[in-house]
Amino acid sequence: MDKTALPFKPAHVISDTQVSAGQGTLHTVTINGAPGTDGVLTIYDSLTAAGTIIAILTISVAESISVQPISLLYDVEYETGLYFDFTGGLVVDLTVSYI
Repeated sequence: MDKTALPFKPAHVISDTQVSAGQGTLHTVTINGAPGTDGVLTIYDSLTAAGTIIAILTISVAESISVQPISLLYDVEYETGLYFDFTGGLVVDLTVSYI
């Protein structure tokens, strides 16, 4: 496969994480199967858990519809950075695609 055809970088995220610093584009967030525990995932255009919110996802074990991966398409630009904040005891395995 020609890697130049896919410009996105992957990041495996399982806890509070700065995925990227500087400008970029958040392509997708994939929930890799059922969550371990309930909680809230907040995605920021920031280097920390503060600043401009891109998305807030409430993830619930009871409301999980699949143990298969589910990808959420965003295709939104960020200016400062990309930060994922897990709260409320959230345990979930994510793959983030960004440039």
